[in-house]
Parts: sequence; C-alpha cells; structure tokens
Amino acid sequence: MNPRETNPAPLDSARPSASTARLLVCESSGRWAAALCRELGPTIDLVETRNVAECWERLAEAPASLLVVELTGGNADALLARMGSCPRCFPLARAVVVADRRLAGHEWLAREAGAVMFVTSPRRAVALANLARRHLASRPEPSETTTQRIWNALPWREFAQAPSLGTTDEHR
Repeated sequence: MNPRETNPAPLDSARPSASTARLLVCESSGRWAAALCRELGPTIDLVETRNVAECWERLAEAPASLLVVELTGGNADALLARMGSCPRCFPLARAVVVADRRLAGHEWLAREAGAVMFVTSPRRAVALANLARRHLASRPEPSETTTQRIWNALPWREFAQAPSLGTTDEHR
C-alpha cells in the first residue's frame, strides 16, 4: 500500500475557507460597487461580477457572503429563480437587490425571492454599507477544523509534503 494514498493531502492554510463571507456585487455598470466602496473604504474586500452565473460561482466559493445583485429587465427571471434557491443551497448567504427606479414595482417579488433589502438609489449606499458591515461581522473567520489542527500538529508534516516519500540519503 502506498503511504501517499492513505495520508490526507497537505492543507493549505493560505487558501480561503469555503465558509469565508465576502461582499459580492453583481452589476453591469459598476455604479453600485463604486458607491459601496466610497462608504465602506478599504476595510472590506468587495468582489465585483458582471453576470448572475459568475456571481453564483463566487458564492459557491464563499457561501456565507452578502450578495448585492442588480435586477434588470433582462435578468429578472433568472435572478429571482436563483435567489429562490439560495436558502436551500447557501443558508448563510443574504441577498440585496439593487435596481433602477423604473423597476421599483419588482420590490415585493425580490423580497419574496429572499431579498433582505431592495434599493433603487445609490444615495441609499450608506444603509446598504451598514447592512454589509453587520452581515460580514456576524460571519467571523472560521477557525481551524479538527482535521487541520491535527494535520498541522504532526511532527513529520514537512516530510509528508515532500514530492516523494521514498527513502532519501538523510534518512538512511
């Protein structure tokens, strides 16, 4: 039996955890992201995407994120359908819908789909930024898992990460 097949792969502590929360902004123009950046400053890492599919890919990487998604006439059906599945697939994520004022009539559809806030003016970026701060503060960075803690404590960890576990001159 090959020992490399039975040992877990080394854990990379620099890789972001799957439960890390981020602020994901999905919009076509960049105006909402710019308004949020002005309010939040450099302390919060904001990730911009340009379409709903890419936004959900980023959400899969950080499933406790706060989504700020733009509702448009062209993406309403796809966005509301995805938002409806969010509580099942990403129970720690929350969604805020931003839209042009002409789409204000869609607010209750968005709220029924799971939106915690519906905003039609970038002047409300202060309230949106406060919500983002509260959400991200309620999702602390995850601590090491039991497996990570054990793996990191092993005295032979540096040898297990070597390209080959075969006998070397210094171990003969």
